[in-house]
Amino acid sequence: MKAPAICGDNALPKAEFLQLAFDRLGDGVLWFDPEARVVYANESAGRTLECSTEELRHYRMRDIDPAFSEESWREQWEKAKTRDSFTLETQLLSKSGRIIPVEMTINYFSYRNNEFNCAIVRDISGRKRLEESTKLAAAIYRSSSEAVMVTDENKLIVDINPAFTRITGYTLDELHGRDHGILRSNFHDHSFYQEMWKAVTVDGYWQGEVWDRRKDGELFASYVTISLIRNDDGDIFRYVAQFLEITEKKRRDELIWQYANYDMLTGLPNRRLFYDRLGQEIKRAKRIERQLALLFIDLDGFKQINDRFGHDNGDLLLAESARRIIKCVRETDTVARLGGDEFTVILTDIGSRSDIERIALSISENLNEPFMLENGPGVVSASIGAALYPVDAPDAAELLKCADRAMYEAKRKGRKFCLCDGTGTEWHCTQLEPAAELDMSPAYR
Repeated sequence: MKAPAICGDNALPKAEFLQLAFDRLGDGVLWFDPEARVVYANESAGRTLECSTEELRHYRMRDIDPAFSEESWREQWEKAKTRDSFTLETQLLSKSGRIIPVEMTINYFSYRNNEFNCAIVRDISGRKRLEESTKLAAAIYRSSSEAVMVTDENKLIVDINPAFTRITGYTLDELHGRDHGILRSNFHDHSFYQEMWKAVTVDGYWQGEVWDRRKDGELFASYVTISLIRNDDGDIFRYVAQFLEITEKKRRDELIWQYANYDMLTGLPNRRLFYDRLGQEIKRAKRIERQLALLFIDLDGFKQINDRFGHDNGDLLLAESARRIIKCVRETDTVARLGGDEFTVILTDIGSRSDIERIALSISENLNEPFMLENGPGVVSASIGAALYPVDAPDAAELLKCADRAMYEAKRKGRKFCLCDGTGTEWHCTQLEPAAELDMSPAYR
C-alpha cells in the first residue's frame, strides 16, 4: 500500500497526517496548554488512561495526575521552556482509578503565539514490576539465612551472599575467581563428588547432605541444592549452590538416635537395636548358609548387690559387666543390654555347639571375678542360655524365646549354662569348667 503523500495532488491535509502518525505510535502523546488543559491526545494515550481521546480533550492535568499542583506545574513549564526536552517518572490515574507508572518526556514549543507542552507518555508498569522483582530478589538474596554461592561456567566463584560469609567465614574478596571446591573436606570420597556433578549436568540440579570445612578448619554439615543455569543458546551460564547449615540438627538427630538405640548406662545396643541387629544377622546367615548363635545372660546375685550397696553401685557393676562381656567376643559380634541385669550376645559364623560353650565359659569366668565397688568388692555369677539358628529356631523372635528358656533352665538347675537342643523344650546343660581345661576355638582366644 502506498504511503499517503504530505504534498502533491494526492496529499492528505497536514492535520490528518499528523493525527494518523501520532495514533500509530506505541507511546501516548498529550499536548497541554499553559493552563494544564489537554488540547490533544492520541489513541495510545487513551488506551493507557482507559478512556477515549475525545474524553481526554476535556481533562486537565489534575484529572490524571494524583500529585498535581499548580506550583509544580509552573516549575515544569519553565523548565521545559529553557530546555529542548526533559524526562521524568511519575504516576497517572486511569479512568478506572488504576495508578499507572509512566515515563514522560516533556517538549516545549510555541506556534503562532500559542504555547504548548508535548508529553510523550510511556507506560512502564512492566519495567517497574521487573525492577521490583529484581529488588525483592536482591533483598532476599542478601537477607536470606540460606547461604548462596554463584560460579561461572568454569565453576569459579563470582558471588556469595552474607549468609555464606557468616557460615563459612570467607568474604567475597577472598573467594572471587577461586574454584568452588575451596570448602571441600575429606569427609566424602572422590566418587561422591563425581556422582554429584554428574547429576547436576544430566538433571540440572542435585540435592543432598554435604560435610564441608569452614575457613578456620572446622567441619560443618549442610543441606545443599546445586542448580545449573543455561543461557538462551543452551550453554552453561552459571552454577548456583544454596545451602542451610544443619550441623546442630545432625548432632541432635544423632543424640536422639543414640537415646533410641543405645543403653545410656552401658553404651550397649538396647532392646530396639538388638532386635534390628538380630534380624539383619539372621538374613545374612541365611544368605551365606552359616550358623548364628544367641546367648541370653542373667546376673545371679545382682539384686542383693543393688539392695546392699545401692543403685549407684549397681549401675557401676552393670557397666563393668558390659565391658567384661565385650572382652570375650569379637568386634563383629553384638553385645546388647535388654534391661535390668539381662544381656544378650549375637555370635556370627559359629562353627559348632562346642564353640558356644567355650564362649559362655569365658563370659562366666570374667563375670565371676569380684567387682570393685565404692563400698567394697561385690560378687555375682551368670546364668547363660543359648540357641542356634537355624536348627533351634527359624526367626529372631523364636530364637530369643529359645535362648531365654535355656537361660531359665540353667538358673533352675544351677548348671550355669544351657544350650537349646533343637526342640525349644529340651536343653543340653553344663556346669562350666575352668578355661584351662578346654581347647579354646582360635576365633575366641
